[in-house]
Amino acid sequence: MNRKILALGLALIIVLTMFAGCSGGSESTNTGKYETLRGAVLGGKWQMYQFRLKLEPGSAFDIDLLELVPGDRVEGYFYPETGSGATVEVIAGSSVIYKTEPAGVPAGSTMSDRFSFVVDQPLGTAHVLKFTNSGTEKTASVFVEIIYPTTAEIRGPLDVK
Repeated sequence: MNRKILALGLALIIVLTMFAGCSGGSESTNTGKYETLRGAVLGGKWQMYQFRLKLEPGSAFDIDLLELVPGDRVEGYFYPETGSGATVEVIAGSSVIYKTEPAGVPAGSTMSDRFSFVVDQPLGTAHVLKFTNSGTEKTASVFVEIIYPTTAEIRGPLDVK
């Protein structure tokens, strides 16, 4: 009987620990240029953040990923919710390692896409996700999800404390 209670207690602790690690924070922060929709730690090794970016015509917004070491993997997803002039680049140091160029879509517009890269730059090289609204008529709203190691951090105009 005591073994069953102990096993049930341990199972409950494990489930609660996993649930807490996956649920993360669910607070929403509005600042005008971005809104943090959700943040979570995934399995103890990864962290995920979801943002909504508001890009005025002709403006850009950078998300800086720091403390990435060679071999780290970064995954992401984005899609324009409104507007059609949003483009995305991933820059490592001075090299562009990803740029949206969807086939069959008019210049200056973007469909949703996933990006993924493994860091091969030296430690200390900043990796920047640069979102630009090259349109001249409308504010663009872009949904962004980024998954990266818990040993790295996001810095710049974002507050993900």
